[in-house]
Amino acid sequence: MRLSRVSLRTKLLVLLVSLSVGPLLLSGLVHEHRAVTSGKAAVRTRVAQTADFAASSLDVLLQDLLRDVRLLSARFTVENIDKAVVADHLDRTGSFIADLPEMEDLQVFNALHDGYTRVFLALNDGRVFFAEPYHNVQRPPNLRDTDWFQKLGALGGFTYASFPPFTQPDRPELVAVAPIFARSGTLEGHIGVVVDHRWLNEVLSGTTAPMTRLYRSGPHTEDSDAVSALLVTPSARVAARDDDGPVGVPAPKVFEAELETGTVERSDLERPIILGKAEVGRSGWYVLVSVPMHSAYRDVYLLIWTLAGAVVLTFFFVVLFADTAARALLRPVHELERGAEMIGAGALDYRIELDAHAHDELGRLARTFNRMGENLLKSRREIDLSARNLDIANRELDAMVFAISHDLKKHLRSIQGFSTFIEDDHGGHLGPQGLDLVRAINGNVAKIEKLADDLITLVEHEREHSERRVFDLGELLREAREHCLATLPGEIVLHVECPEVQGDRVRLMLVFGNLISNGLKFNHSPRPKVEVTVAEVGPFWEVSVRDNGIGIEPRYRDQIFELFFRLNPRDEFDGSGTGLNLARRIIEEHWGTLEFESTPGLGSCFVVRLPQDPGMLTSPGLASR
Repeated sequence: MRLSRVSLRTKLLVLLVSLSVGPLLLSGLVHEHRAVTSGKAAVRTRVAQTADFAASSLDVLLQDLLRDVRLLSARFTVENIDKAVVADHLDRTGSFIADLPEMEDLQVFNALHDGYTRVFLALNDGRVFFAEPYHNVQRPPNLRDTDWFQKLGALGGFTYASFPPFTQPDRPELVAVAPIFARSGTLEGHIGVVVDHRWLNEVLSGTTAPMTRLYRSGPHTEDSDAVSALLVTPSARVAARDDDGPVGVPAPKVFEAELETGTVERSDLERPIILGKAEVGRSGWYVLVSVPMHSAYRDVYLLIWTLAGAVVLTFFFVVLFADTAARALLRPVHELERGAEMIGAGALDYRIELDAHAHDELGRLARTFNRMGENLLKSRREIDLSARNLDIANRELDAMVFAISHDLKKHLRSIQGFSTFIEDDHGGHLGPQGLDLVRAINGNVAKIEKLADDLITLVEHEREHSERRVFDLGELLREAREHCLATLPGEIVLHVECPEVQGDRVRLMLVFGNLISNGLKFNHSPRPKVEVTVAEVGPFWEVSVRDNGIGIEPRYRDQIFELFFRLNPRDEFDGSGTGLNLARRIIEEHWGTLEFESTPGLGSCFVVRLPQDPGMLTSPGLASR
């Protein structure tokens, strides 16, 4: 239904654009999808490679750290140290031993490695008795007081934990420990190093620097566009990072993605990111690299906008060409449309000229329109002539009706006068039977005179028309109720939602006044009652007039609307039988219907259906559905 309201030019334009732009758009979308998919895959591969490279570099660093610590433990001559003297010194002084000759190698080793903040030695019971450097340490720690040392056991290894006083209480560091065995194979002590986290930061930032420079090289780059790389321990703490942020803190929740290794897109965040994850060897430590999605896919988005711009420009030029073609193709159709409008407006002598299309379908259609105009012009002249003749005949008929009614009433008044004279002057000679006959003559004369008056009223109503306009139906029904109650006893109840209808208000007043007055007049109830309701039924307003009157027998259903038809004797109910006939004709003039339902002795219900928009009805058949 909506498609039928679209103009032919628009349909043709859409068809031309679809035929030309459709394949272009399909091809563009396919290539764009491939380019976007490939571009995103390349970005994710770059993020994964960066995470793998950082993990490999840190794995080498950690393995070198373990190797150095184990080499130190293998080279250390623990037999030259009197453990009893060392233990006695710790018990007595509670401080480090700083003048043992065997410690020179450790001092040199610590001086050669900038990343090691401290080298320490401990007895096999875990008490540390030497540290390089040892300043700013008031009391030597004990390895067995830490949880991580219990996990490393006699094999040694590395961990990320707090080890006061060698580390700050709120900042864990990387600690590596190796056991020291005597030549006999007995465990004599432990050697360990504490690694500065800045050394790990430098390795991590060095491996991610190329990607950081790549994604921070665009214009209008903000801090939120930076690449973020973290080294996370198995306990989910940040051991190192490529920026100046805090370490030793829990890893952000954003990095808790269910990802073993590789990359994943986190578009559910406030700032969507691409997250890469790689394990550092088989240590359980992970490198996490995050790149803001809008920064990583910057080139992909630029490609999308470029392709979109090309498609839009192409679409614009195609629409411009299609519009020009549609105008050229529809120019003769517009000429036909203009001709049809002129003929429809009454200019039946207008002719459509399409010389360029004399031999095609449009030319034949134009000639058909021209012939239709000629036939309509001829028919209109005949109709005008018939209308003038009909108008003259109606006027003559009206004049004849008025004349006959006038003469009839004149003679009826004479008959009535003579009968009255006979009754008054000769009533004594006529006797009771003669007086009854004279009175019967007077009654019949009055009935014939009333019939003549009804006939004149019918003719006047048939000729009486007013301008059709929109008015309040509820106000009309209230006015009809007042008129009926002024002449007839009873009760009239209105259930009206005040709809607006379009029509001849004077003639519709006649319809509803007639229906309401009939309900009060043809009624034997002690309290005559009429109820009027208005409801919206589809495209119609449905007005129901229900009474508690005498009702109508089903056999009279088809005769009730006939002119001058009466169901009851005239001496029982007054009337001429013209009201319902006139009401049905008025309703049909308004493209509506008048129907009724009735039960003898219980009352009747007359239903009037009036269209809400008479312009939507093109034939009386629509109104009856």
